[in-house]
Amino acid sequence: MTLVANELTHTDLLRGIPDEILMQLRAHAEPRELAVGEILLAPDQDNRHVYLLLSGTLAVHFETPDSPPIRELAEGASVGEISIIDGTFPSAYVIAKEQSRVFPIHRDLILRLIGENNPVVRNLLQMMTRWMKTNTERIIKDRLQIWELTDHANVDRLTGLFNRRWLDNAFGRLLIQAGQCEQPLSVLLLDVDNFKKYNDGNGHLAGDQALVAVGKVLKTSLRPYDFATRYGGEEFLILLPNTNRELAMAVAQRVRQATEQMEISSSDGSLLPGITVSIGQATNADASTPAALIQLADTQLYRAKHDGRNCVR
Repeated sequence: MTLVANELTHTDLLRGIPDEILMQLRAHAEPRELAVGEILLAPDQDNRHVYLLLSGTLAVHFETPDSPPIRELAEGASVGEISIIDGTFPSAYVIAKEQSRVFPIHRDLILRLIGENNPVVRNLLQMMTRWMKTNTERIIKDRLQIWELTDHANVDRLTGLFNRRWLDNAFGRLLIQAGQCEQPLSVLLLDVDNFKKYNDGNGHLAGDQALVAVGKVLKTSLRPYDFATRYGGEEFLILLPNTNRELAMAVAQRVRQATEQMEISSSDGSLLPGITVSIGQATNADASTPAALIQLADTQLYRAKHDGRNCVR
């Protein structure tokens, strides 16, 4: 028995299959290499094969290739059988999560083997496939709706940053993780200076645009592993993992300067007055709970306001 034939005997579909059928399948195809990210199956492409996964990992994505994976397939699994038996296009994207090898079995050979053995089995498989496909699509759509609702529940609609709900759920975990890894974690509490006056003088729509602009500054000024949240009103709270006080102060100054220099535009494109921010900083070296850290940062924010605003303390 060849190496590939031996690999085929370890797949779920061909385990225990007689040698003559195994050799027949082996004679019809060669293994196919898949690069990371390569799409094997797609809903807009006709599928002609059942693929047996000899090595690597495949991810199944519903609706779009960028959607969250609904399932991961390991060595020995198979894909494409539902569309082959049902005679339809695939219902999901199947993408190589890592470098993988698959063995293709053409649909004509699969259907011939099924029909030769028992036509009743073929009909039964078609009935079961249609039922499974309908129920699987319903379950997946429900799951995607839950993901979408969860995502929206954790994001501030105005700024696109994380919201207070996300912060309440994540802050404690990040703080515990930092403690376990013996790493610093810093907090920045940012407040827009004289925001009430800005709102009263320019209108609430202008105030909203100012907050949107702050959100953009945070998205572009922070590092990929930092977390910016809209804490409430004109206050923003930023979590800086693995960041000591000195580095946190540098990040805060960068945010302050970028905010002072940014342009704010109204919905019609006209320029609005600029804004400044005051920022208070605290690290987990001085406090061990989220509430205590926020309180320390708030105290430093008060100092920044008292010292003339548009500064970091």
